[in-house]
Amino acid sequence: MTLPGQGDDRSDALAVLARSALSGEASPEATLWDSIDLNDPEDRRFGDYELLERIGRGGMGVVFRAYQSSLGREVAVKFIVGPLARDTAAVERFIAEARAAARLHHPHIVPVYEVASVEGMHCFSMPLLRGQTLAQRIAGKRLDTATSVDLMLKIGAAVAYAHSLGLLHLDLKPSNMLFDEHGLPLIGDFGLARHVDADGFVTPVGTWGTPAYMAPEQIARQRLDVRTDVHALGAIFYELLTGDGPRGSASTTRAEVEHVAMLPVRPPHAIDPAIDRDLEAICLRCLHGDPAQRYSSVGELLADLSRWRNGEPVTARVRGWRERALRGLRRHPAAVASAIAVAMALVLGLATTSWQWQRAERAQRMASAQALRTRQLAGLMAAAFPAGNARYDQQVDSAHAAVAWLKRNVGNDPVAQREVLAAFRQALVAAHKGDAVTALLNEILDQLGQGYRERQVQRLAAKGDRDSLIAAALIGIPRGDTASSPAHEAVLQRLFEHYPGDELALYAIALACNVQAQPCAHGDYVRRLTARFPDNSTHWLLMPNGDAADSATYAVQILHAADAAHADDHLMAITTLLRAALRGEPVPESIGQPIKAMVGEAEESSTLLHNTVGSVPLPMYRGVMNTCRPTSDAMRQYPGLRDACGRFATIAMRSPDTSILSKMITSSIVRRLYKGRPLETEGKQYRRDYVWMSLFVMNGELPRDPEALQQDVARYGEWEAWRRQTVRFGGAATPPPDWIPADPQDLLLSEERTPQKSK
Repeated sequence: MTLPGQGDDRSDALAVLARSALSGEASPEATLWDSIDLNDPEDRRFGDYELLERIGRGGMGVVFRAYQSSLGREVAVKFIVGPLARDTAAVERFIAEARAAARLHHPHIVPVYEVASVEGMHCFSMPLLRGQTLAQRIAGKRLDTATSVDLMLKIGAAVAYAHSLGLLHLDLKPSNMLFDEHGLPLIGDFGLARHVDADGFVTPVGTWGTPAYMAPEQIARQRLDVRTDVHALGAIFYELLTGDGPRGSASTTRAEVEHVAMLPVRPPHAIDPAIDRDLEAICLRCLHGDPAQRYSSVGELLADLSRWRNGEPVTARVRGWRERALRGLRRHPAAVASAIAVAMALVLGLATTSWQWQRAERAQRMASAQALRTRQLAGLMAAAFPAGNARYDQQVDSAHAAVAWLKRNVGNDPVAQREVLAAFRQALVAAHKGDAVTALLNEILDQLGQGYRERQVQRLAAKGDRDSLIAAALIGIPRGDTASSPAHEAVLQRLFEHYPGDELALYAIALACNVQAQPCAHGDYVRRLTARFPDNSTHWLLMPNGDAADSATYAVQILHAADAAHADDHLMAITTLLRAALRGEPVPESIGQPIKAMVGEAEESSTLLHNTVGSVPLPMYRGVMNTCRPTSDAMRQYPGLRDACGRFATIAMRSPDTSILSKMITSSIVRRLYKGRPLETEGKQYRRDYVWMSLFVMNGELPRDPEALQQDVARYGEWEAWRRQTVRFGGAATPPPDWIPADPQDLLLSEERTPQKSK
């Protein structure tokens, strides 16, 4: 692809520069780096990009901060220079592989936006990440062991994802690991990446890479496969653990590396005796000179790292019995002490208590039979669960019933609940119904997390300050069919009495009172909110859930909302306040164990935080939508209602302070009321933007990166947060003009859609 502006006179200077660099008259890195005058608008123009600042340079290229005119965003643009740029075949391979890298969509991979060429110079653009590289972060200091393992699990998952698509990175190193503004690690620079052949190998055509992290077969120009990247990950892990490279400094020359490539790597404990021997074994297995002796895949490496994190034996090393005993004692001192006491009792009474062994054998057989029944039951439950083509509400109903059964039949034993849920999850995945896991997780948090939320209400109420009381009011909103607890009701009353002029406090108690299945009987909450703050249209929509209000009541509320100056459902403020209130709170076993069955050990705390914050409801719009339909009885009965619905919906749709839910509902109202007019086109565009952003932001029903998304919602509002996440994961800020979703009906109003036949 050629960038726009190739024939433009403004690119002449850069074109001359390109030809000079490629001719060998000067170092292309130096030429491109030193000769462009960034103060000259004509000189810094490169097709669609305007170069703004020099960022970095290396053996394979130079990087600039640039402004992309067509999309109105700042990006990083990397120009490929050096020997690679003068090899026609290598350039063709580079462009093909860079385009392949542009198709990678993973939370821990820097997306490639565009691959381009102008006047023989080749480049690609990517997000402008302002955080440090891993090389900068570890320069002169070492990360703690837990952080190092967590980092390896994240970047390893990204490498495994690239491998699953047949792409080897071949230049993994700390300087290619970047951190974004949220501290999330991302792998960049797929410039040397190569696609494997049908047998899973790559035949090198040169010795490319960074010597200190290259595998022996890479240096010797032998065939490469996924184990080559495993070696590089091992070298990075070695540096994280020891502060040094496996073969000395990362600046080691190629000649020196070729000399020592086949020698054994120094054991990490030779540098620091305190380094864990299991982690040392994992590291050395990655770095073995013979690829056959390494982990056969990155997945195997990640499995061993997860075992270490969970306190389980790793496959890279067999522990002696003394070490196993000591580790068990450190991890479960009470359990180990109990086991030792039992063992001593058995030894002392062995001559007269042989029946105890028989009883133990019977217990083991019973436990095995129970485990088999658990797996069989999980399989039956999974078989009865709706498939992915079922309606989402069917999956929700089935998940609700499954967790309700769990509460009745497994009781309050969180470990037993985890065992059943883990078996159920595995059975769902095996039955190709893995998409149902999201609905199941939400129900687990709703039903089993009730005690956790109630304890948070009590904890925050005891603190008593304004923000804590607001957080308690929102966290304590009942889920399902339950009513507010006495502690929650007391929090609402305290806020009402102590903060009568605080907009967010009044909104929180009015929302908490009205959205629950059994609304609390306090009409004064909403009346005071609308009396004090009438200019926010959202306040007028806090009608009790399930309230059989007549059309006159809704018409009056909508007329008030239409006179409001702005719309704000306070999602930014709520997200900020709740995250601060819950940050660092421990996860109790009662909910932690069931969560682990769904998401694993590492994600339990973040999953609970994101769910607690993200599950706070928004105002109920059902009655408003029905009243504002052009065919509703209310439209015929109340003059001026149609115009009021249009004014209210237009303000809320356009407001930067409304949630995505509000924008989708109000844009649908606008589309129905203004058929064939510009406002209908505007409403359609909001829907189109939302469906486009969903492709990049969401992974099924869950965000791809919920932590970063919630941080952005708190900082920018939900709509802008989604837009930023879309760009971050490789999408344009708005959909291309010719883009059509996989299911075009996603863009239609409900009454415009063709009913789908059930499969």
